[in-house]
Amino acid sequence: MSIMRVLFAIPIATISLGLLACSADHAVAPPTADASVRDAAATILDAKPAMRDAASHRDVFTPPSPDASSPPSPSPPPPPMDASPDADAGPEDAGSGPPTDYPRLLSQTGLFSDIRNGVIAEGIRSYEPRYVLWSDGATKRRWLYLPKGQQIDTSNMDFWTYPVGTTAWKEFTRDGVRVETRMLRKKGPNAGDWTMIAYEWKDDLSDAVAIPGGQANARGTSHDIPSQQNCLFCHGNMKDVLLGISAIQLSHSAAQPGMRIDDLVAEGVLTSPPAAPIQIPGDAVAETALGYLHANCGMCHNSQSAIARGVALRLWESTAALDTVEDTLGYRTTVDRPNSFLPNLHIIEPGRPDDSELIIRISQRGVSQMPPIGTKVVDQTGVAEIRAWVEALGRARDAGTGDAGPADAAVAEGH
Repeated sequence: MSIMRVLFAIPIATISLGLLACSADHAVAPPTADASVRDAAATILDAKPAMRDAASHRDVFTPPSPDASSPPSPSPPPPPMDASPDADAGPEDAGSGPPTDYPRLLSQTGLFSDIRNGVIAEGIRSYEPRYVLWSDGATKRRWLYLPKGQQIDTSNMDFWTYPVGTTAWKEFTRDGVRVETRMLRKKGPNAGDWTMIAYEWKDDLSDAVAIPGGQANARGTSHDIPSQQNCLFCHGNMKDVLLGISAIQLSHSAAQPGMRIDDLVAEGVLTSPPAAPIQIPGDAVAETALGYLHANCGMCHNSQSAIARGVALRLWESTAALDTVEDTLGYRTTVDRPNSFLPNLHIIEPGRPDDSELIIRISQRGVSQMPPIGTKVVDQTGVAEIRAWVEALGRARDAGTGDAGPADAAVAEGH
């Protein structure tokens, strides 16, 4: 039986600086170790189940009629939800109850026009990021809704700002079991005006129920559904929450399915469109490694993050620093750079992967792991890709080529 948890009130702007203890890098001011934060993935918040109130539907969004004569709202609504989404809901559906800031059922979020048959609603677009976040082997599907006639503010090409009403969904399937779908919805003009909620699928896949407190080992798998609090660990360290809808992540070839940055440019959706797709430099080995770090570490290690105030590591690449591998933030802030966690080693020791602090920490799970949450299984392929790059850096150094050295390791403000 799926059980509804009560809502946790979480202001997105409140990000714990205790996350500094999780950082796999050198510190500007050495952080204090906090094992409880570093191992936050092992803690899934739980709450008492809410009482079902069959007469209450106060949390359900009802879109205005397209023929309404009233003036348009300044905040565009999300896409229409399924008609009568829980008309046949049983007691276990938790489709109603005390008011919440999110729909209680996935069918009420606007993703599907027919959830039972998996029909995606009109105006919802699928997308895939160029570099994928490791999720312990789970496969994912992703969708985006942008309000019609609205634009994404791309005046800062590294950190986009999305219009009110923007909604993103991501579905997780683990070991052949569809486990959850997460929703991020922007409800106001500020960075803190996002609703983040995960929905656990019912056994019959007729719908999915909001799980604000998260769920460990959901639906009989090893997959953990995050609480709303845990969503903030990654998304709350970005300027405007979304990770995969960004310049680098959408700059992929037409061979990769889904929406691309070229599509958004052609449709006039970007306020300051780039002249061309954004490319991480280097050969296949270097690009793959830098892209992996961008996707798996950059959400915390970026200039907009609370962590940036105490940690100089930057792994969210800047579109203004992609001329060469040596120009990238992923190179300049790791190669031959010190760290506070293993002070006798550099973050990356060219040619010596076993002596590189970054590789040591992404190769383990536990208190010292990186990333600190969201994964319980080492990404062996990802580790191999980073090792290959570190080994290549050593060969380049031995040959006297391809290494600008640590002299230009300073990180410019805003990168």
